[in-house]
Amino acid sequence: MTEETLAASDGGGTAVRPGTAVPLYVALVCAGAAAASVAAGVTDPAPFTVDIVAFVILATLTDLREIKLPWVGDVTLSFVPVLAGLIVLGLWPAMVVAAVSGLTAAWVTRDPVKIAFNVGNYVLSTYLAGVVYLALTTPDDVIMTKVLPTFGATVVDFAAHTALLAGVIALSTQDGVLRVWRQNYQWALPGYLAGSTLALLLAALYLWLGVPGMLLGIPPLYLIYYSYDIYVKRAKEKVTFDAERDSFHRELSESLALHDQLRTAQLKVAAEIERARRIQTDLLPAAAPAVAGAELAQRIEFLGEMGGDYYDYIPFGDGRLGVVCGDVMGKGLAAALIMAMARSLLHSAIAPGRRAEDVLAEVNDGLARDLEGQRLPYFLTLALAVYDPSDRSLVVAGGGHNPVLIVGDDGVRELPSRGAALGVRTGLRFPEDAVALPEGATVALYTDGLTEARDPDGDLYGLSRLKQSLARCHGRPVRETLAGVWGDIAAFRGSGRPTDDATLLLVRIL
Repeated sequence: MTEETLAASDGGGTAVRPGTAVPLYVALVCAGAAAASVAAGVTDPAPFTVDIVAFVILATLTDLREIKLPWVGDVTLSFVPVLAGLIVLGLWPAMVVAAVSGLTAAWVTRDPVKIAFNVGNYVLSTYLAGVVYLALTTPDDVIMTKVLPTFGATVVDFAAHTALLAGVIALSTQDGVLRVWRQNYQWALPGYLAGSTLALLLAALYLWLGVPGMLLGIPPLYLIYYSYDIYVKRAKEKVTFDAERDSFHRELSESLALHDQLRTAQLKVAAEIERARRIQTDLLPAAAPAVAGAELAQRIEFLGEMGGDYYDYIPFGDGRLGVVCGDVMGKGLAAALIMAMARSLLHSAIAPGRRAEDVLAEVNDGLARDLEGQRLPYFLTLALAVYDPSDRSLVVAGGGHNPVLIVGDDGVRELPSRGAALGVRTGLRFPEDAVALPEGATVALYTDGLTEARDPDGDLYGLSRLKQSLARCHGRPVRETLAGVWGDIAAFRGSGRPTDDATLLLVRIL
């Protein structure tokens, strides 16, 4: 039943390339087959009947149908009609059936050496199996007495057929015969034994019903082929599934390892960001300074770990206090770095007797020089309010920032920034505005995170709502005013989330 013959060996590890040794080996096999044919004609003469043709046709058809099984090789069921012919017709007719079946190698090769080996192997292995069968069987037509002899003949046919195949493959590949046999044929015996059972069934059908009865043996043969097809399909699916499963496991392991690496890197970055956030927080005043005749307070909320909003209280050293509120374009680490640069420049520029507009001009020139050549544009909006407690005066200079608000009994007044954003270019001017603050007045400096808060419908909170909120809180302590304004914005925003950093500084004249 296993047909890894010369006819099927055109490539791969067992491909036969006829040379001096292989043709000689094939010639010896064919000579043995010829001698066996003569011996069979002498020892077990049988008439050539038309029924032999039916067995030949069935053997030929089954030999043309092959299935490649794992570990077994190319499998056919041509052995079944040959063995059935041995049981019911005799040795010589069975060898005729085997010889014609072996000629089917011509369908897959035109090499005469390969075809000759196929025929010789089939005939010789059938003869050896037939000799054993005749020695074990009894001369009657009782099928039950043929069972053990049939299985004995099957084992001999398997041994002879596979040994001859292993020999020719070993010669062509320079490999060991036993190694070739173990690699290709050691698992083929169960298939032979299954075929011998079918041969007994086919012989019984022939004895009971003649040649028409052999047609009833076709469905079992078909079912065997079908079951082989299913087995091969399932085996291939299992191999594919196992390969996909192993690939999935490898990819999962690699993904987990990558995830661990990313997690480690993320933790390192998070730690660095946390350190930077602490540095930024430490750069901002923790509390407002105590100023005679005034009450100060502030609140800042960053959208992320770090932000671009900035506030500060910087003494001029001559009794005046600089109240600073700024906003760097952008968010995150880059904005925090620009904020730190601006803070350093401000602290360096503020000195006794200096005017607010001169301070901002110096800060602007320093930022513009430091940021020159950057791929992305960066700038800073800033409001500087200089309060002098000695006469309750306020001088305001701004660069592109929101207007400073002064809340009094007569309403809310705006002091707009009259300069451009800082850091764009050098040489900018920042004109001042000076006002006298009455008792009870409140000065508010803020960033656009307040005025650009949005409600669920997308509407802006806006400057007018901020002014109304401050007016409602007029006369209250600055901390209550902070809480009131923040609460009003939160109520306006509703379920929405903040979209920017937000800062509010208040100076109330007592």
